[in-house]
Amino acid sequence: MSASQKSSTTPIAIVGMSCMFPQAKDLSQYWDNIVHEVDCITDVPPSHWKIEDYYDPDPKAPDKTYSKRGGFIPDIDFDPTEFGLPPNILEITDASQLLSLVVAKDALKDAGYGDENRSFDRDRTGVILGVGGGQNLISPLASRLQEPIWRRALQNSGVADADVDNIVHQIKAAFVPWEEDSFPGLLGNVIAGRVASRLDLGGTLYVHVLQQNAST
Repeated sequence: MSASQKSSTTPIAIVGMSCMFPQAKDLSQYWDNIVHEVDCITDVPPSHWKIEDYYDPDPKAPDKTYSKRGGFIPDIDFDPTEFGLPPNILEITDASQLLSLVVAKDALKDAGYGDENRSFDRDRTGVILGVGGGQNLISPLASRLQEPIWRRALQNSGVADADVDNIVHQIKAAFVPWEEDSFPGLLGNVIAGRVASRLDLGGTLYVHVLQQNAST
């Protein structure tokens, strides 16, 4: 029997689970929604974007979306000090990295390893994740780099230099700043390392980045 055949028949035990889904902060709520057939698709919450800014029922309308509904994870309480993170890096750390910490810790707890007194071989405990190709933090950081375009458009429209500076400053303030932790904070392939580092796990780290595919 080849090595690949042996690995395909190796039994795997699922000893702990955790998750976050639309209208479900944890595994218990998720299962409850399934049992009660809860429709977890809702209108876009104002915390994400204003419907009146981007919605248009016409699918051909440029720079608009004809859908205003989707699945949205509820607000999650996150204490950075619980994971040894300085609060000032939260703004420049993608939510996927932070929520992965919560889910991973809850999965260990569900497996019976939430108690610090119960030990396990952390050096052999790995983190293997599938991660979407685009993180939320990319958009505001990339938008902030468009300052030269805003400035030229205002200047070409005859706006006074003092007003240009003020307007550009206000636009930039709407986006998170670029700092030394911004780049690692937006990378999907850093998530496994972030989890391993904060939960003191020394096994294999692997991230499979899932890209969007299209066919014609």
